[in-house]
Formats: sequence, C-alpha cells, structure tokens
Amino acid sequence: MPTDSEASQARTPGKRDVRLWIAGTSVSLFGDAALWIALGIWMKDLTDSDGAAGLAFAAYVVPRLGAPFLGLVVDRYRRRPLIALINFVLAGWVCLAFLVQDKDQAWLLYLVLFGIGLGVGMHNAAGSALLTRLVPPDDLGTTNALMRTLQEGGMLVAPAVGTLLYTMVGARAVAALEVVTFLLCAVCVLAVRVDEPEPQRPEGRLRQELLAGVRHLARTPRLRAVSVAMGFGLLGFGFIETLIYAVTDEGLHRSATFVGVLTVTKGVGSVLGGVAGGRVLKRVGPGREALLTVLGLGTMGLGCALLILPGVAVALAGVFVIGLGIPGAVVGLYTSVQRNSPDGLQGRVASAASMLATAPQVLAVATSAALIAAVDYRVLLGVMVVLIVSSSCYLGLRVRTFTTAPGPGPAAQTHSASAAAE
Repeated sequence: MPTDSEASQARTPGKRDVRLWIAGTSVSLFGDAALWIALGIWMKDLTDSDGAAGLAFAAYVVPRLGAPFLGLVVDRYRRRPLIALINFVLAGWVCLAFLVQDKDQAWLLYLVLFGIGLGVGMHNAAGSALLTRLVPPDDLGTTNALMRTLQEGGMLVAPAVGTLLYTMVGARAVAALEVVTFLLCAVCVLAVRVDEPEPQRPEGRLRQELLAGVRHLARTPRLRAVSVAMGFGLLGFGFIETLIYAVTDEGLHRSATFVGVLTVTKGVGSVLGGVAGGRVLKRVGPGREALLTVLGLGTMGLGCALLILPGVAVALAGVFVIGLGIPGAVVGLYTSVQRNSPDGLQGRVASAASMLATAPQVLAVATSAALIAAVDYRVLLGVMVVLIVSSSCYLGLRVRTFTTAPGPGPAAQTHSASAAAE
C-alpha cells in the first residue's frame, strides 16, 4: 500500500501538465487578440463609423466589470472542466460572426465580442485558481512571468496576423482561426492531469458570497496594498490610450499610423519585460512578488516621463520602457493574489483584482478623452507620471513592512474562509 506522501506525490502535476496549460492559454489569447482587431476593422467597414468601431473594444471589456459574478461561478465548480467547457462554448459562439452579411447584422459582432469578453474573464479567473494546483507556491511567480512573456509575444504578432487575414481572406477567416484556437485550448486543458477536489458549496447569503473576494482583498494587508497601488497606477496609465495619439500628432508631427510603430515597440519591450520579471523573482525570492509590482510601476512611470520630451528616438525609448514595466506590475499583482488567497476564494479574488485593474483604466480613457481638447498633452502626461510613480513609492514603502508570505495552505485557507464569512 502506498503511503499518504507517496499518493500525494503521485497526484502532483508534472512539467507536461504545466506546459499543456500554458500552451492552451497562450493559443487562446492569440486568437482573441487577432479577432478583436479584425472585428473592429470589420465594424468600421460595415458602418463607416469610428464610434461604432470604438465600441467594439467596449463590448469586449465591459463584461469584466461583472467580476464578482464571474468569480462566484468559478469558485463553485472544478476549474479544469469549467475552463474546457468555456472554450468549447466560445468556439460555437464565435460562429455567430459567420451570419453577418451587411451593416444590418453588425450588432452580432458586438454580441460576439461581449460573449468572448465574458468567457475570457471567467477563463482568466479559473485559470489563476487552477495554476495554484499545477505548480508549487514558490514557482507561481516565475510561471506567471513565463506565461506573460508568451502572451506578450502573441499580442505582438496577433494584430498583424488578424489584419493580414482580414485583408487577404476576409473577417470570416479570422473568426475561423478563433474557433480553432478555442478548440485547441479546450483539448489542451482536458489533457492536463490535476487533482482538484470538489468545491464546497457556499453557505452564506448570495451578497456575502459575491463580495467575498473584494473583502478578502480589503482585509489582507499585503493584497490591499498591491491592489491600491495597481488601481491608482493604472488610473494614471489609462491616459495613454488617448495621449499616444497626441504624442504622435502634436509632439512628433507624424500621422496616426505611426502609433502602430510605437505600439510594436512597446510590445517588444513587454516581451523582454516578461523575461526580466522571471529573473527578478528568482533573485528576490518567493513571497516578495509585490516588489515586482513596485519595479514595474516605477519603470512604467519613467517611460511615460520620457514621452514628455521631444524627438522620435526619445518617444520610441519611452514606449519601450513602458513595455518593460507592464509585465512586472501585472505578474506581481496576480502572483500575490494566488499566494495569499485560499483555494475556495481564488476565483473571486482573482476576478476582484481584475476588476480593480480594469475599472480605473476605463475611467482614465473617458477622462483623458474629455480633457485632451482643453489641456496640453504634456500636462496630462505629467499627471500620469505623478500617479504611477506615487503608486510605486506607496507600495515600495508598504512592502518593507511585509514578511515573506507562505503559499496557500490549510491554515491560511481556514483563516481566510472564516474572515470571509464574518
């Protein structure tokens, strides 16, 4: 008869399972990025309206604001089969795009993007929770950094692939690519071997269960500090979606197409930033992932400051430095969430963190769009720098008071579950 430790070791996922998970997720995100670009262009061609095309992004992002509901669903079911089911459903959902013939059916594209945004939000929350079962707590940071590197690489290539397919073959070809990527992701996830116990059914009231993730963020000092820093930092960084056009036009005296060059440069920086983030985590050690968010936000602030200065070379350097910082800031946040949340709350806490990262950016985009006509873009860039750097400094001071945090364990889970039920 095998001992308990031998049985536990036999159930421990291996590198094969981690690779399958990373491959499936990366392929799916590649398809999402390609489709989002293509459907935005398609909407513009169908309606000849910039506003209608811009709403394509809103349709994709808005479902993320329903994070408490998405997280509650994730925590009520085993994550591996749930993720596979989500991807199978999304593969069928994308087929609605094949019904679009002219602008009278254009609304179906919004429906497609809304559904994908909803599904991807659930996938991300469930995936964050599943990863805590696939790798040891001390390896979560480096695994997240690797995944972020691959995702940034895909995001660098996917828009070009989506645009090229749309131009040469048509939008339906991009939709077909997305169907294939969803199916590949589902197959990869089903091939993963992981020991997932059946989740306990929540016993509290619906309102309490919905807010349990937010309460856990608020009541855990480490997570509260990282979340506050990222929230205010991204409130500032969200201005970039509008200001990058002003930098290109007023600062560099280039056409709007040069934004594409700046975006690619930022993407290259993000790929290298993901690699650097993994190395930084190995150096600082497990339990200090928040330091990566400090460094990431500080680097992003430096890049934004460079955009205030004149010159194409300086602007390219600025967006490259911004790209370097983004992966570290994000990986630090989500690894901290994974390491400091009980299994039963992983989905809701990850969803709450995602909502706190998304909502400030949406607010910032709207605010900057309203202010850009009346305020010099360099002044707004200065505001960005102050917000981002202040957030980095705040978190840096808080990190100094943190002790090395253990990974999720029975004791931590019991304590957190009790706190959430209060």
